[in-house]
Amino acid sequence: MAKLPVVDSDMEEPVIRPSFKIFMDTVNTGLFSSALRQLKVYFNIYFYSSDRKHSKAEVMDIEDKIAYSFLEPFEIKERCLVYIDDLKFEKVIDGILNISFNFEIATEFIGENEMKAELENDNGLMEDLYINKNLEEEN
Repeated sequence: MAKLPVVDSDMEEPVIRPSFKIFMDTVNTGLFSSALRQLKVYFNIYFYSSDRKHSKAEVMDIEDKIAYSFLEPFEIKERCLVYIDDLKFEKVIDGILNISFNFEIATEFIGENEMKAELENDNGLMEDLYINKNLEEEN
């Protein structure tokens, strides 16, 4: 498949064809448990075919390629795989395909102790801070 441009979603007409516009509609987040944070993201993607009037084959090809690519999970960051839920396709007028889906993930919640340990191992600055604080208390 040739590389198609992703156009700024704020861009008004004229639409560049062929291209994609991607909208992230809603993000819900909250604590799933004491160690996990839950995140749910909703997406709408609009595919604009090359030709407004003769687009059926191109739209069907893009639909197949997107459906196939979402069969396997994909990694959005280290140790975080995402499975796509509720993948829907809607053919709109003028050679436009609307693709909608969402995903839900649970990521590790970093507590205060883990954050301190991470900072200490990062560059030693947290250790220096503790040493300086102890020296001030002694004086």
